Amino acid sequence: MNARIEDARPPGRPRLHWVIVRGLARALLVAAGLATVLLAFSWFVDAYRSVDAYRAAPDCGTAAAAPGAPCVRHETGKVTARKVDNSSDSTTYDLTVARETAPGRTFSVGEAFYREAKIGTDVDVKVWNGRPVEVSWHGHRASTPDIPWLSTLKVALLVSAGTALTAYGLAWPRDSYRGTPVVAAVSIFIPTYIGALILCLAQWPLIVTLVIPGLAWLLLTATAVAASREA
Repeated sequence: MNARIEDARPPGRPRLHWVIVRGLARALLVAAGLATVLLAFSWFVDAYRSVDAYRAAPDCGTAAAAPGAPCVRHETGKVTARKVDNSSDSTTYDLTVARETAPGRTFSVGEAFYREAKIGTDVDVKVWNGRPVEVSWHGHRASTPDIPWLSTLKVALLVSAGTALTAYGLAWPRDSYRGTPVVAAVSIFIPTYIGALILCLAQWPLIVTLVIPGLAWLLLTATAVAASREA
């Protein structure tokens, strides 16, 4: 009697349950991967905007500067050293500017700025978050970017993790292919880090800055998914 009841059970039901569980697991992995990558891109936008955020900030002590809000402070600096470097393909001109409240900082300037600003010349220095970001004098201007080393490092880590999760969810690799998404994620970490730094410092229009890494991520993820699937 028991044997007949067992024979009467619909065949393949345990396999159907496994298909459903596997589908949910894959969907969760893809969702987690995409959420991680979107978070990385939002941090990337923040890093991009931080490079020259001082340009849109008000001067400290003016009516436009809200209490407690970031503002640009102006200080008087003095040129203490000048240097011309002809070792590379193009000549670079450097001025070292010292302030009363901080040691000297070197700015790469244009040739005209270098020729006219002699040692001892007083120049205007813009200070943003305690760091000199721009020096100007008689219409000449030179800036030193705030390089987002740590921010782009976090972006690269998130992109790598999100790529691995997305590839696992889409490909669902088995056996010897299980480590492929991790290998792919590790391999894109350094290019992502360097690329994010370059794009942040280039300060191209934001739409261009987002489209380039977005297309690159889609291509790399598709490659990782294809490599993770069994032949």
